[in-house]
Parts: sequence; structure tokens; C-alpha cells
Amino acid sequence: MRFIRFGGEEEGLTGSSAYSKKHAGDMSSIDAVLISDTGAQPSKGWYLMGRDDEKGDLTNIEPLLAGLGSNGTNPDTEFLFETDHAGFDVAGVPTLVLWNDVDKYFKLHHQASDTFDSVVQADLTQGVATTAATAYAIADSTQPFAPHLTQTQVDDMLKKAGELDNYKSLKAAGLAP
Repeated sequence: MRFIRFGGEEEGLTGSSAYSKKHAGDMSSIDAVLISDTGAQPSKGWYLMGRDDEKGDLTNIEPLLAGLGSNGTNPDTEFLFETDHAGFDVAGVPTLVLWNDVDKYFKLHHQASDTFDSVVQADLTQGVATTAATAYAIADSTQPFAPHLTQTQVDDMLKKAGELDNYKSLKAAGLAP
């Protein structure tokens, strides 16, 4: 299990994109990437970011997450190129992004009031527990979490999400692997 803290997400995913490029040869050995960058409200489960195939793979983890209230999945691709999973998604690596409500995101985050004393401890703890339980279940499994996609499958996923042209632009600008 590898824990990585990326910098430069707000400036264009620079840290995670650089990591993805530098470690392109390692992508096939990554079972899954878990990202928690969607705010501090209680977790509902995981965004699948267009990877419908991951929903079935989460079935084995669902009993662990049900007691936390975070056993849901969301196929939405709204945040596809807005957080650090993007460089892994385009490499075909299975990714999960913590699914929280975002209605309070800009009221709580990126503001002068974004301090530790404004964090709701129970919500933070529940998100951490969701991430830890998911990471444990994936690491403990004898089977890979979900299949790695080929470049053709990635392109199809991006096209279905309406993001293929955006990806090509980001790649041409050097902002995506």
C-alpha cells in the first residue's frame, strides 16, 4: 500500500500528473487509487467517474461500508478532470473518489474560515473510516479490484462522459499524461 500526498491540484493537477507521467511504467501494478478531495461533509460512498465496471467490484466491500452509511456509488463524471485521480483514470487504472455532498464545499473550503476548528469531527472520522475500510478490503483481497482499461476503453469512457476533447486539449498542453 502506498500513500501519496499530491501538491498542485488546484493549479492544474500538477503533482498527480507529474507522478503519473514519471511512474507510467508502474501503472499496471496499481490495484486502485483512492482519492478524498470532495469536501468535509459525510461520505455517501464512492464516485466511479464513469467506471461502471467498478460498481460490481465494490459489492464485496459494501458490507464494511454499510454500517458507516457510505456504501453508495455515484457514476457521475462531473469532477473527472478536477481532482488527482485524472492521471490514473487516463492510464486505465481503477480509481475511486470519495463521494460527499458538495453543496457546502465553497462555503467551507478555500476560505479564510477553512481551519481545523471548523471541521465536524464526526464527518471527518466517517470519511477516514470509509477510506480505510475500502483500502483494507482492496489490499486484503486475493483478486484485483477492477480491471485496468486499455487506451481504447479509456477513450470510449471519456467519449461517453463528453470529456475526450477536454482530455486531448489537456494532454496537448502538457497538463495530463
